Amino acid sequence: MEHTISAISTPIGVGGISVIRISGHNAFSVAKGMFKSKTPFDKIKSHTVTYGKIHDNKGNTLDNVLLLKMKAPKTYTKEDTVEIHCHGGIYITKKILELTYENGALPAQPGEFTKRAFINGSIDLMEAEAVMDLISAEAEDSYKDALAQLKGEKSLEIKKIRSELIDLISHIMVIMDYPEYDIEKLTVEQAKKQACSIKKQLKELIEDFDNRRIIREGLNVAVVGDVNVGKSTFINRACGQNRVIVTDIAGTTRDVIEVKIDVKGLCVTLKDTAGIRTTEDEIEKIGIEKSKEAIEQADAVIYIADINRPKKDEIFNYIKNLDKTICVLNKTDLITENEREKHISNIEKDLQKTFKDRIISCSLDKKEGINEIFDKLLDMVDAGSIRQGTSIITNARHKKHIIDAIEFLENVEQGSYIDMLSVDLTCAADELGKITGETASSDIVDRIFQKFCVGK
Repeated sequence: MEHTISAISTPIGVGGISVIRISGHNAFSVAKGMFKSKTPFDKIKSHTVTYGKIHDNKGNTLDNVLLLKMKAPKTYTKEDTVEIHCHGGIYITKKILELTYENGALPAQPGEFTKRAFINGSIDLMEAEAVMDLISAEAEDSYKDALAQLKGEKSLEIKKIRSELIDLISHIMVIMDYPEYDIEKLTVEQAKKQACSIKKQLKELIEDFDNRRIIREGLNVAVVGDVNVGKSTFINRACGQNRVIVTDIAGTTRDVIEVKIDVKGLCVTLKDTAGIRTTEDEIEKIGIEKSKEAIEQADAVIYIADINRPKKDEIFNYIKNLDKTICVLNKTDLITENEREKHISNIEKDLQKTFKDRIISCSLDKKEGINEIFDKLLDMVDAGSIRQGTSIITNARHKKHIIDAIEFLENVEQGSYIDMLSVDLTCAADELGKITGETASSDIVDRIFQKFCVGK
């Protein structure tokens, strides 16, 4: 790529430092025209940090900075690269960026640095996608998945399967083009058998991908219950701060409020919903409808009830047949001490037919039961066994190409002539190549990098 690009690589805002990144064959000349230090720019060694000042084209000092000079090809983009570490103010950061433009750089497009790394062979397409997955990771599990993909571990598995297809295609082509050579013959049935074996591997990849959805996307949990039973209190206790308004007024929560937390390495989105009840308030009715939608879309439901009236709310009848529900009997502290144990036992026994062993009695106001609720939640969704598995493909794009490859392999199973089999086998191999970028079109590549942030 001929032109030199620059962008701010750190989030826009006030902070300790900001980083402006420059990449391209003119990166050094762009930086040289604005950076002054005791060491002449041309004498600065590659992959070293140098203290100096940024001057504008009139000679005015803009900031004291650290400059990192990196000579190609040992850089992220495999191009000459410069990073300027300046003070983290919005104004000064933008002034230095504008100065790079004045000195010949062009504004980087979203993901253009990583796109150049891909085009120049530093990383493949799966590894490039892992960069954004790593940045977007909100908990340990999704972070580990992204890191494994960034290291190239997942790409190797796809390339290995594709290599099996290429070997099979090559064998068929040699037999067809050079029948006179003494090469081990391959029958149609043998080719079909190999194609079937590869198809089985691909189906296992899809199954693993579907099973690990909650690792990638996190767990969606609807927190439901009658008005004023402690839903918002639970969320505030869970995230350790007052994110949701808590009052004694029924119907305080009017909309679905989302809070993301890290639960033992898994990203969990708690959705605080409006209490479901009969109401004439039009705004509250809208909130109640959204609550029902949240329940339908949730991976799990935490149903919170007042232990003194656990069956009297309308939400109970709405969720009682769902297998994905944990029942939290709140406000145990309001029961007199001499009656507490017997009352809790009777209520839990009565609800076991509905919720089985998924019942927890506690006082959320006293900060009780939070860990037990989340332990029960992770057990219910079988998070432990899901974590033990692995997923080679990590997004819907990968899955689509795998499905398309499987369809071509199913065509192979229906084929009758050895030469015709090679056509569908080649198409299947192309689909796998699109995942790693070996056969991806420019449209696919552009679409992927448009989702990136500018500066990465």
